[in-house]
Amino acid sequence: MMKNGTVAGVLLVIWVTAMGCATLETAGHQYLMRGQVLEVKDGTAYLCLGSEEGAKVGQVFTVRRYVNMGYQKGGQPRYRIDRVGTVRITEVETHMASAKIVTGDVKANDIVELDISNP
Repeated sequence: MMKNGTVAGVLLVIWVTAMGCATLETAGHQYLMRGQVLEVKDGTAYLCLGSEEGAKVGQVFTVRRYVNMGYQKGGQPRYRIDRVGTVRITEVETHMASAKIVTGDVKANDIVELDISNP
């Protein structure tokens, strides 16, 4: 009797874990979506982020830039992260997207992160 209960318990734990992973993947795309600006031309930022990662037309992304602040004692580099603007996706492909620069000074190599206050 105990053996059947143990097997059922283990199967239940496996099922709950598997369902949780599927939910986390969706949550990750919805709340942690991040990509990189590849190029900027005529007010459009071309992003390394597409439908495969969950990007959709109309989504707004915060643009951040890593700025080198020099080196600490021991030779460790120091960086700060500056918020430099926002972009709104206008076209999406599988692994790429085009986005209109809404605010700021967006440049190649900047990082874009989904603005969860305006998905």
